[in-house]
Amino acid sequence: MPNTKKTSGANVEKYMLRTEELRKATEHVANLTKQDAITRWGESGGKQTLGAKQARDSKAAAEELRHLNHELKTRRRAKLREFYMEQEEVYEKELNEMGLAFVKARV
Repeated sequence: MPNTKKTSGANVEKYMLRTEELRKATEHVANLTKQDAITRWGESGGKQTLGAKQARDSKAAAEELRHLNHELKTRRRAKLREFYMEQEEVYEKELNEMGLAFVKARV
């Protein structure tokens, strides 16, 4: 006949093992919940930081573009002034060759 007699305290030992399993599972769930909260916090902070960085970069680009436009206008005016002076000299020379005078404003 097989030994069917249960040892004393087997049910208590089984209960203790099950309790330990549940404790470990609960601890694992708590760790996962904590990691999830940290991850969500990190992601939300990253989005805010990224938005602020994009705003700063956009503002800096607009400021740089404004300065470049100002410099372009200044250079363009200088080149046009130089061109018109050269054209005036050529025109004056042509008139002098034809025996005509070029009238200049008196200051």
